[in-house]
Amino acid sequence: MSAWLNAHEPVRAQPRLWVETIWLLESREPLVFTRTINLHAGLNIVWAKESASNDASGLASAGHGVGKTSLCLLLRYLLSDDAPAIATLRSNAAGSFPKGGVAAKVHVDGAVWLVFRPYGLYSHSMAAQCDALDQLLDGTAPNDFDGYGGALEQFSIGRLAARSLPGTNQLLEWRHLLAWCIREQRTRFDGFYHWREGEGLGFKRSRRDPPLLVGSVLGLLDQESDQLLRDIEAKQKQVEQWKEHIPELERAPAFALTHADRQLRLKVRAEEDEPVFATTVGESVESRVQSALQAAEQDENRLECEAAQAEDVLAEEHVRLRELTKARDLAKLDTEIAKALVDAKHDDFERLSKVRDRLAGLEGRCDPGNVEFSACEYVQQNKSAVNMTWFQDSRQAKADATLLAERYQACQGVFDKAEKAVSDQAQLISKMKADLRRLRVRVATSESTRTFLKESWDDLQVKHTQRAQGSDTAELVEARRQLQELEAALGTLRTAEVSRRSQQSSRVDAIKSMTAAVSTRLLGAAGQARFVPGHETRPFEVARGGEAYQVLEVLLGDVVCLLDSAVSEVSNHPGFLVHDCPREADMSERLYREFFLAAVEAAAQLGRDGSVPFQFIVTTTSAPPEELGGPLHVVLELTPGADESLLFKRQLAPELPGFELA
Repeated sequence: MSAWLNAHEPVRAQPRLWVETIWLLESREPLVFTRTINLHAGLNIVWAKESASNDASGLASAGHGVGKTSLCLLLRYLLSDDAPAIATLRSNAAGSFPKGGVAAKVHVDGAVWLVFRPYGLYSHSMAAQCDALDQLLDGTAPNDFDGYGGALEQFSIGRLAARSLPGTNQLLEWRHLLAWCIREQRTRFDGFYHWREGEGLGFKRSRRDPPLLVGSVLGLLDQESDQLLRDIEAKQKQVEQWKEHIPELERAPAFALTHADRQLRLKVRAEEDEPVFATTVGESVESRVQSALQAAEQDENRLECEAAQAEDVLAEEHVRLRELTKARDLAKLDTEIAKALVDAKHDDFERLSKVRDRLAGLEGRCDPGNVEFSACEYVQQNKSAVNMTWFQDSRQAKADATLLAERYQACQGVFDKAEKAVSDQAQLISKMKADLRRLRVRVATSESTRTFLKESWDDLQVKHTQRAQGSDTAELVEARRQLQELEAALGTLRTAEVSRRSQQSSRVDAIKSMTAAVSTRLLGAAGQARFVPGHETRPFEVARGGEAYQVLEVLLGDVVCLLDSAVSEVSNHPGFLVHDCPREADMSERLYREFFLAAVEAAAQLGRDGSVPFQFIVTTTSAPPEELGGPLHVVLELTPGADESLLFKRQLAPELPGFELA
């Protein structure tokens, strides 16, 4: 055996993730085991052995349906995956083992976890860092399944330079990395980044995101590189947005001109075939606009005159209202004075008489005589006469009650008429105010419409001028300037990213060196395969074509990354890999044999003191190489046709209806 890995020194003794033991439980209470599978670091082969007897039926000798893919699903389940395919398997298993489940001893970054996950839907998963499975199942060790899930996230995604993807900021999860570490048979190993068939990993960009995840896991993407990628993505989005927006801005003037022309024609009721600008003969949009502006201005002038006249009339009516209000107030006092005489209330009579005198203007200054009322001889004579009359009325109040009552009724009638006159006048003024407001609204509306029409016409003229001159709008000029600046900034970022990648050439060289070593061992000659960093579909390329070599590219890449995790401190790969039946994906027998032997040799060369820094689990229906057929490498043999040799020691799914023996 050649020491083809002598240039690579291991940096750890054990994988950062590996499964030591798997228990299939028929029942948790009482504790009954269906099967115990002991695994180890290094190569673990699960062989679905085809029957060597010629008497076996075709179905019994096919090597299928014995449980190898189910074992891979159980491994995913134990490592905190709950995909739909696992739910289907659990449902089938729960039908046969309603109290059963699967348990495992899992090493996570140096910590040992015991994990139990039930088949049934109504039982709880459990996990704890303890020594024995009994402690977990009987509750001696407290359940910390959430802590176990957190440990899986932290040891894997938590080590990455960034926990989200550039461009989308989508959070990375342990299940994304687990999909790469446990490849399923249904994908037929047809692409390095094709990890699941029909389940969907939730990547927003199915083509771009897996390579970014792998690059980050392999240590090809540090924080500075990640930030550069994020900046490039953000800047690229801005560039694309402006590139989409600029054609819209370029078309906008023509659209705006058409829209403005159509709207203006609707306003002035111009026909589609009428010219925009005035000509010597016939109507045009311009002539209709000018006519509409002149008509609007004339209407506004007329309305302004009507409003001014209305305001004058309103002012006169306000004077009339004041006069009527004063007459009403005097009539009210006359009524109250007459009432005071009827009631023989002298104090009220005196008080109300003084109020009436003041209201009638008998106190203050006499304007015609330019003297105080108290010094006005005419006023004093008439005032005395009035007072004497009221005094005489007071003396005769008791003797002439009927006359006073009639006077009171007459005063009340005068007051009622005065009150109605005031009310009618107030209503008239209110109506006149409303009419005046409507006039003002009509004036304001006409002014606004006229202003808008003029602005629309001015805007149409500007648009026609810009179109005739072929000049760009200010917005378009600014947009082109912005795009130019963004493209320059994007170019600078891309240059910085290329420079950063060249600075990381040592990491790329290390993976290239491991690729060369593994491919030389598998293919028997140097230079038959290469690592292409950044490739979105084939990061590991084999020189020859064909389906067998296409599968080999996937296997080669996985093994390179697995072994690189053992010799690199920078790699974030967990050192754990599961392949479900790669032989059945049209891989040649010779390559298949060398594939197994290379894995065993790698374990021997990288192992120290009985420890191997990676775990590789492979299921197969083809016989492994003769030298690997012992229990050291074949950890489980499954054989069709006998229940004891099936994974669950019985068929989980019943035969389809209609196939019963007659």
